[in-house]
Amino acid sequence: MGARSERILYWSAACAALALRVLAFLRYRFDSDEQQHLHVTWGWTAGLIPYRDLFDNHSPLFHLITAPLLALLGERADILLWMRAPMLVLFAFVLWGTFVLARDLYDSRVAAWSVLLLALFPPFFLKSLEYRPDNLWNALWIAVLLLLLRALGTFWIGLLLGCALAVSVKTVLLVIALVTAGALWWFFLPRNRRCDRLSGKAGLAILGFAVIPAAVAIFFLNAGAWNELLYCNFGFNAHLAQARTYLWILRATFPFTLAALVWMVWRTRGTAHPRRWFIAVTMGMFTITLAGFWPLISPRDFLPMMPPAAIFAAAALVRMRRPLLAIGAIMALFLASIYYYAGRFEKHTDWHITMMNQALRLTRPGESLMDYKGETIYRRRPFYYALEIVTRSQMAAGIIPDTIAQDVIRTRTYAAQADGPMWPPAGRAFLLANFVNLGRLRAAGQWLQPDGTFTIAIPGPYVVLDERGLAPGNLNGTPNDRARHLEAGTHRFTGAPGACVVWAPAFERGHSPFHLRDLEF
Repeated sequence: MGARSERILYWSAACAALALRVLAFLRYRFDSDEQQHLHVTWGWTAGLIPYRDLFDNHSPLFHLITAPLLALLGERADILLWMRAPMLVLFAFVLWGTFVLARDLYDSRVAAWSVLLLALFPPFFLKSLEYRPDNLWNALWIAVLLLLLRALGTFWIGLLLGCALAVSVKTVLLVIALVTAGALWWFFLPRNRRCDRLSGKAGLAILGFAVIPAAVAIFFLNAGAWNELLYCNFGFNAHLAQARTYLWILRATFPFTLAALVWMVWRTRGTAHPRRWFIAVTMGMFTITLAGFWPLISPRDFLPMMPPAAIFAAAALVRMRRPLLAIGAIMALFLASIYYYAGRFEKHTDWHITMMNQALRLTRPGESLMDYKGETIYRRRPFYYALEIVTRSQMAAGIIPDTIAQDVIRTRTYAAQADGPMWPPAGRAFLLANFVNLGRLRAAGQWLQPDGTFTIAIPGPYVVLDERGLAPGNLNGTPNDRARHLEAGTHRFTGAPGACVVWAPAFERGHSPFHLRDLEF
C-alpha cells in the first residue's frame, strides 16, 4: 500500500469523524454531569456564590468563565446544546496541540495519524463533546506540554497549571506526575542528555502556579465561603473513602506500583528519546497516582493522558510491517464502538429538552425545584447536596443525613423531578406521598382517598381537580370554585370520586395530573 492508499484511508476516516461529530453534537444524550455543571454556572449568573449558596464539588474556574455565555443566552429549554459549542473550540485546540506535540516528538506522518486516532477514540470522542470542566482542563494540560517540551516560559507553565488547578483538583496529580518525572529525569538520564532548560527557574514556575489559586482563595475568603470551598472540593470527596473500603486496598498497593514504575524507568533510561521518555514517565506516574488516591475514577479523568497515548500509538502503528491494515482495523473498531456507545446516534437530547420546557412553564424565576443534581438548570434545589454517586454513597453510609422532606417543607418547594432510583429512600417516600405526577416533573399534591380525605405536607395554594378541571363538590365544607390556601394537615373533599388536589399555580400554568406532558416539546 502506497502513499495514495494512505491518503484515501486518512481522509475517509477524517470525513467520518467530522460527520459523526456533527451527529453526536445534535443527538447524543446529555449526561447528568453536564446538567449539574450548568446549574452551577447558572448560579454565578444569578448572583449566587458556589459552595456557600449552592453545592458543587468541583473547582470554580470553568463555571465562572462560561457564565457570561449562559447569561447572554438566557433561559431556554435547549440551553445544553448551546453550551456544548465552546467544547468544540476546546476539542479543536486539543487536536491541534496533539498534532504539534507529535510532530515535535516524531514527524508529520505520526502527527496526522495521532490526531485522527485521538479524535475517534470513543471515550475522548464522547467526553470531549460534553459540557464539562475536564475539557478545559485537558486543553490547559496540552498547552503546558507544548511550553514544557520546548522549554518556553517557565512562569507561563506555572500559570497554566494554576489555571488547571482552578478548573480541577485533579491537577494536583498532574503536578505530582510532572515533578516525579522531572526528578527521575535528573537522576537517571546521563548528564549529557539532561535538559537544563527544564530543570531551572523553579521559583518562576511556583510563582506562576500560585497566581490563579491565590485569586480564587481571596475571592471566596471575602465572600465568606472559604470553609465551604474547602469542604466541597476536599472534605466531601475524601469522605467517599469512608463509604468505599476498596479504595484503601488501592492505596495500600501504591508503593508497589510506584516501585514497578521506577524499575521500568531505570530499565529504559538509556534506550528512549529523552522527551518521549519524560512524557511516558509522566503518564505512568499520573495513572498509578490517580488509581491509588482519587476517590472515584471514570474515563474523563484520563483525558489528559489520551493525547500522548494517541501519539505513542500512532508512532507504533506506522512502524508496523503493514501499517495501513492495522490502522484501518483500529479505525473500524473505533467507529463501531462510537456507533454503539452513542446509542446508534438516535436522538436522545429530546428527553431533557422536554423536561426543561416543562420546568420553565411550571415554575418561575425565584421558585425552587427539587431535582437530582441541577437537571432543571435555572432553579435552586431546597436540598443542599447534588444527589450524585458520591452523595448517595455517603447518605447510604449515614455520613450525610437525608433531609429532603424537611428542606422541601421549609423552603415551600412545590415542584420536583419525576420519580427515579437516584432518590434516597426517605426523600423518595416523602415525594411519592406528597407530590403528583405531571409528566417529567411533579407538583405538590395528593390523590384523594376513597372517603375524600387527603393530607397537605407543604402549606400553600391548592385546587382540587378532575379530568375536566375544577372538580365539582365541597372542600372543607365550602364550594370548590377557586384556589384555596391549605395548611399542613388533613382535609376533606366531598364530590365526584377520583379527584386530585394539586398546587394551584401548576394548574394555572397549564399542568394537570390528568393530562401528562411527557411527549411535549
